[in-house]
Amino acid sequence: MNGFIAVHCGAGFHSDSLRKDYQKTCYTACRRASETLSRGGNAVDAVENAIIELENSPLTNAGYGSNLSWDGLVECDASIMNGQTLHFGACGAVSNVWNPITLAKQLCVKQCESLSLGRVPPCILTGQGAKTWAERMGLQIVDDQKMVSSKAFRNYKHCKRKLKRYSVQNDLKFSPLDTVGAICVDSYGVVASGASSGGVSLKHEGRVGQAASFGSGVWAEMSRDGTKPSIAACTSGCGEHLIRTQLAKNSAESLQESSPTLGLDRCLKEKFLESPFLWDIPERLGGSLALTFNPQIGEGELLWGHTTRTMCIGYMSTEIAKPKCIISYLPPKVQAGHKAVVSGVPFKVSMQPIPVLQWEVTTETNLNGSL
Repeated sequence: MNGFIAVHCGAGFHSDSLRKDYQKTCYTACRRASETLSRGGNAVDAVENAIIELENSPLTNAGYGSNLSWDGLVECDASIMNGQTLHFGACGAVSNVWNPITLAKQLCVKQCESLSLGRVPPCILTGQGAKTWAERMGLQIVDDQKMVSSKAFRNYKHCKRKLKRYSVQNDLKFSPLDTVGAICVDSYGVVASGASSGGVSLKHEGRVGQAASFGSGVWAEMSRDGTKPSIAACTSGCGEHLIRTQLAKNSAESLQESSPTLGLDRCLKEKFLESPFLWDIPERLGGSLALTFNPQIGEGELLWGHTTRTMCIGYMSTEIAKPKCIISYLPPKVQAGHKAVVSGVPFKVSMQPIPVLQWEVTTETNLNGSL
């Protein structure tokens, strides 16, 4: 299977001292996704495996090493969307699940199944219910402390000390916003998108961010009749800002304009920076990684845009030897949260005839009524 994968390590601020480490993390994630496609996996599999690599890195605010809540615990959000079936799976504020993106993928996949007595499979699970479901699916469950990296604990102590000195309610500068995400198109033309996040530092127990919210963290929609391109997007930034503006869905749909670059730029300006839903927010912090793809000719365009100081991305085709990884910067005199920068690159994918979608409908009987 051929395909194209793109990942990001977040829109926020990436220090120069860690620049090579962030780029290496994106590099490794792209390689793992490319290998997944080369072994016959599809776009959803590639997105999952790319994000697993990102979650396992202590550099990122996802999975292991996530920001800690007020009580010093890791609570993760993750989601994945299949652009062919349009199914969506997400988990929110879940603890002890080593790779939350795998839980989200399992929820997405099981949308094709039916339950006994006409029950509907869940697409979003949170908290203890999400953990219990993950255990039932055989996912890796670990102790609380195994999810905490030394970097996250140092940041937690720093934030606590800072709050004792200053009564600042909306200071996001000390809180890493490096949510991770991935988008992919495979040689069948199927697109997928995924995101994973540990949320903002010192968040309230049970808080759910954009990475688990439909239309805010991820979006993927495959071309049905060839009249419109396939689209996918994943976002990063302050979750509350992204939820209010449904930035993933709006970013993806903006690429269906005649000029995808101008479309994404207009989206970030009109539907994010100038959004009436953010009227009370002085600095609007967000970023989007998106792609548009024409399956008729096997050509697409990858774009990224952000209002944060930096955004770290990587991308790769299965038909090239190694990924390209960069850190995108706002212009030097532009203040973060007030203007956006947009850039992009074209790409190609060698296509294969798409197989007929088989709906595997199974009935699951469970006497205790659990899912």
